[in-house]
Amino acid sequence: MKRRRPGRGPKISNEVRRLIIGQAIHDSKNMPRRALAVRLQDLIEKMGEISPTEDTLVKLISEARNQQPSDLDQPWSIGACAQYNIPPDIIPVLIQLQKMNAPDYKEGLLGEVTIREARWVAQLFPVADPVINKTFIGDEERLQLLSLIVSCYVERERVSEQMNEQYPNTFDFDKLYFANNDLLSEESLEAWWDTFPRKYQQAVADALEPRRLLAFEELTQAKKGPLSDEEVKMINDCFDVAKAGGPIALRDWVKQYPLAQENNIADLDWMTIYSEALWEDQQ
Repeated sequence: MKRRRPGRGPKISNEVRRLIIGQAIHDSKNMPRRALAVRLQDLIEKMGEISPTEDTLVKLISEARNQQPSDLDQPWSIGACAQYNIPPDIIPVLIQLQKMNAPDYKEGLLGEVTIREARWVAQLFPVADPVINKTFIGDEERLQLLSLIVSCYVERERVSEQMNEQYPNTFDFDKLYFANNDLLSEESLEAWWDTFPRKYQQAVADALEPRRLLAFEELTQAKKGPLSDEEVKMINDCFDVAKAGGPIALRDWVKQYPLAQENNIADLDWMTIYSEALWEDQQ
């Protein structure tokens, strides 16, 4: 009978390893390793998994961040197209994305689009364009949504490479963005949250903050008087939950909070919130 060597923790599942790498190189890439390790312990336990020790997580975060940079993550230019099989007909879209990514969105400047992003734009644009055109009217909004979708696939691929997988499994993205009859349904909008990169989730959280103040004003006017401590707490809890976990977390919270149901505090227009965040995130 084999015995576990002293000090060796439980085997880390692929799901947990994928979370650690994703947080280390994308969602929380600028967070200090020790602080991220503490955050990861909480996230892993919420997944129902046994978390590695803080020291083990720090080591895994360092390993993920210290990987040799890939040529695919170098800036794209037209000259790279032939080398990386990027078709010429996608170049106008890539130039538009470069303009959108320019500092302060200034005319005449080009921002950075990586070779990896350019390859995914080339793969996704034919199927993404009709979906995006049905979702948004303005050219800038459509371009921003394309950029957001591409970033999801880019991040999934980078994590997959570190996991030494044969290819990235993008089934959830494919289903949500391209096999979906109604990208703007309540169910779809709820599912969007979990596909968003951390940076965009933060932009959504920022877009929610003015609505917190509006909720206080509207309930005060409806009551024609000051709010009780319980009502103040209800509104703050509502928006804290929404900012941290998105629409599904908010929906689950409301089910447990009759006072929120009575006052329709959590009745939020997520499509408008996402659109505002998408615009602000590109500024």
